[in-house]
Amino acid sequence: MMKLKCTLMTLIVFLPGVSFGQDAGAQQSFFEQYQVELILGLTVLISIVAVAAMYVLLVALKVVLKLKRAEMGIEEEEQELIRALEGEENVGFWRRFWNRLNASVPVAKEHEIVTDHEYDGIRELDNRLPPWWLYGFYASILFAVVYFINYEVLGTGQSQDEEFQAEMIRAEEDVETYLASLGDLIDESNVTLATEASDINAGKAIYDANCSVCHAADGGGGVGPNFTDKYWLHGGDMPSIFKTIKYGVPSKGMIAWEAQLSPKKMQQVATYIYMMEGNTAANPKEVQGDLFERNDTEEEGSEDLESNPNYVDDEAALEGDACC
Repeated sequence: MMKLKCTLMTLIVFLPGVSFGQDAGAQQSFFEQYQVELILGLTVLISIVAVAAMYVLLVALKVVLKLKRAEMGIEEEEQELIRALEGEENVGFWRRFWNRLNASVPVAKEHEIVTDHEYDGIRELDNRLPPWWLYGFYASILFAVVYFINYEVLGTGQSQDEEFQAEMIRAEEDVETYLASLGDLIDESNVTLATEASDINAGKAIYDANCSVCHAADGGGGVGPNFTDKYWLHGGDMPSIFKTIKYGVPSKGMIAWEAQLSPKKMQQVATYIYMMEGNTAANPKEVQGDLFERNDTEEEGSEDLESNPNYVDDEAALEGDACC
């Protein structure tokens, strides 16, 4: 065994210096490139040789012990005991299985395996390790070899850092999915002004595609009412505008949009309409409805669209969406 280890260590030390018909620079770059793989491969080889040597040693010890026990007449007694256990009447399958799994010597036979070791009146028995323990030990060795090859040699298994990064990516995806689902929870009871530039642009795209035909592109009104003044038919706060878009006004030709728009999109277009108040329309329609004065909270973000810092004129945003 020592000779084998010495030989392998010699190969590790002198292998980079062997020519094999190549120049020293090429050999050095090859070793540097595959240094980890070579070391891991040699480690695995040494481990396999060591395990094989241990196995041969165990077999040899087993043969020696068998011969020794045969000389002492123990082997025949053990065989008789096993035959007696197997032939015992009224012993069920599971009981026989349990006896084989433990392979323990009955209390009545313990005097046959007692040793000369004694301390304070306690004498040691020469019991074998139970098969369940040995099988578990062999399984752990096999698992260690497979684990080492999987993670260290082939690199197919994820390290702790890689598992952490994968979990973080999944967590971010779950957060994005959750935040996206929040848009479906918006209704007239909890809707708020959306001040993000992306939301305002999305609301403008929806408005231009569908609402401008009745209310004019600048919100001055046409078939529908004017959005640039302070007079509103159904209320000028966010919940009222959202509710009007959602349920419509069938008696005046305004359809309900809840079947065609998601709650998030209705919030976006309601925000855009809300922020039209105070704009200068090219041809504003006459006053309709009642004067609606917004409170301080509502007036935040209700300035002209062009002066709103969140506003970005993006005509192409969400083309094809439908609205009022």
